Amino acid sequence: MTGNRCNHCVSCVLLMADLTYRGGVSMPLVCYISERDINTPLDAERLLRLLGVSGKLSGFYFAVYMIEQVRQKPDHILLVTKRLYKQTAKRFGTTSNCVERNLRTLVQACWRQPDHSLLECIAGSSLTQPPTNTQFIDMLSAYLRK
Repeated sequence: MTGNRCNHCVSCVLLMADLTYRGGVSMPLVCYISERDINTPLDAERLLRLLGVSGKLSGFYFAVYMIEQVRQKPDHILLVTKRLYKQTAKRFGTTSNCVERNLRTLVQACWRQPDHSLLECIAGSSLTQPPTNTQFIDMLSAYLRK
């Protein structure tokens, strides 16, 4: 990964990384990160924001919590509806159905972004349809464990 100052503002660093996909196709990923955040480890919140979703969505902080839970305990992905949704609902004072619906909305918002290159890099393959809630949580938490 290389860092260069962008011409637009003094407080930004332009990060460029070559992402290699299956089949050997490589393309650059470009994103702007402030100098303050350049040495901060990547966490679920920053990763979701890089994917183009914001904290305005109700499911944003549900997703952050679930991704971090699965990141720390990968076996939690095995019982998403029975354990993870219920645990998240209890933490945020809502219902499991609300957690599931808001997470689905967040995944769809991420999918509606015009560029899927980062999501495909995280998934490790090209995507032809949006991931399910479980796939989304699993692939982001696995990516953060690397």
